[in-house]
Amino acid sequence: MRRLIAIKESPVLVLCVGLFICFAIYVPNFLDGPGILDDVKQYASYAILAVGMTLIIGSAGIDISVGSVLGFSTVLFGCAMARGMGLMSACLAALIAGSVWGMLNGFFIARLKLQPIVVTLSSMAAARGMAYVIAGQGVSSIPLPAEAAGRVNLTYGSYSPLILALVVAVGGWLVLVKTPLGRYILAVGSNEEAARFSGIDVAKTKLWIYSITGFLAGLAGIVTAGMMNTSITDAGLGYEFEAITAVLIGGTSISGGEATVVGSILGVVAVSMLNRGLGLMGINDLELWRMLCLGVILISSVLLDQLRKRAMSKSAKAQAV
Repeated sequence: MRRLIAIKESPVLVLCVGLFICFAIYVPNFLDGPGILDDVKQYASYAILAVGMTLIIGSAGIDISVGSVLGFSTVLFGCAMARGMGLMSACLAALIAGSVWGMLNGFFIARLKLQPIVVTLSSMAAARGMAYVIAGQGVSSIPLPAEAAGRVNLTYGSYSPLILALVVAVGGWLVLVKTPLGRYILAVGSNEEAARFSGIDVAKTKLWIYSITGFLAGLAGIVTAGMMNTSITDAGLGYEFEAITAVLIGGTSISGGEATVVGSILGVVAVSMLNRGLGLMGINDLELWRMLCLGVILISSVLLDQLRKRAMSKSAKAQAV
């Protein structure tokens, strides 16, 4: 039992298996192979965002601006393409833009000691507003030019978004488990003052975390534009909530110090299965029910995390005695 409690990913594994069995039994066409892959592919952007969010929450931080930064990067990518910029240059511009937003968040949080929720809330509004400004008054979508059509269709018709999300997940796992930065992230999340006294540059670590997350939001923006064959100003709306939900149900602790990229990816899979199952059930007011289910799952995952920590603490005290 102690070993089972110590596995951070065990609750999300149970959730994934439970959702799969439930929907497979009660929802027609849920097991349609191509349909499942298409639905999962739609969540490649969420998976990319979830990797960055894992690093931030693992450091006891939060970033609610990633959806808006994704939207800004998507619009910037579309506008750059529409105004004659090459595909690679437009991609680079979107990645740089996302990284700059992340660096600004990190600067205000790490150097100026502002609260992450306040900084990223401001960035969420500012990035969304900048997306509207760049797109132009009354413009809600920017079709990608013919130059990008072939590659965009290849993106939509292939598994490249899934492959890219997997590469990002593996990279995030390596950073968290195999590098000094990963150890610093968890140390800062466990006890920031203790990490500082042990010689860790806390401000630099936070700056890196938020910059990486901004870069990943820019990357997710490019993927989103490619999937839709257009850049829309509302791209990424609400993505931060589902990314945070996936990270927390995956086993990353909201109080920091514990993080798992594998669990976050499983959390994205669980969210995608929930949305697919509810969609195929033909429920009225689908969005309301979907958000209700995600809210219940989110609060339950936080509660389970607290109970798991208490159980591990009691187990450690019992062994010490």
